[in-house]
Amino acid sequence: MDWFTLEGLPWVGIALAFIATFVLGWFWYSPQGFFRPWQRAVGFTDEDMKDARMGLAFGQMVVGNVLGLVVLAVLLVALGVDSWSGAALTGVVVGFALRGGAHLIHDGFALRGPVATWIDIAHDTVALAVAGALMGLFL
Repeated sequence: MDWFTLEGLPWVGIALAFIATFVLGWFWYSPQGFFRPWQRAVGFTDEDMKDARMGLAFGQMVVGNVLGLVVLAVLLVALGVDSWSGAALTGVVVGFALRGGAHLIHDGFALRGPVATWIDIAHDTVALAVAGALMGLFL
């Protein structure tokens, strides 16, 4: 696995991408974004949300986001992507195909409706496009 290395990664871009994807997620899943349709689609009530373990959810989000961003950066370097636009396109492909595909599989077996699935897929696709673009500025 010669391609899997942490050398030459755009660490500033990864940090900026982490911040940007966090802000995007905050808006995406806010009442001003897609929270209400997503909430209805997954069947969560406001009472359910009050009882949610948000500390655990945010901790898992941080770990998952960091891992995903580092792997995206590794792919960008391994593929020789050297522009923000190429990196954004790579983010779209990874977001839609890999993360979106995982949502389709998991949500299908969890019997989640398509509205929640497509809200999540769209979020991941946009988030990784933004992340790729920001990392691409530092390649």
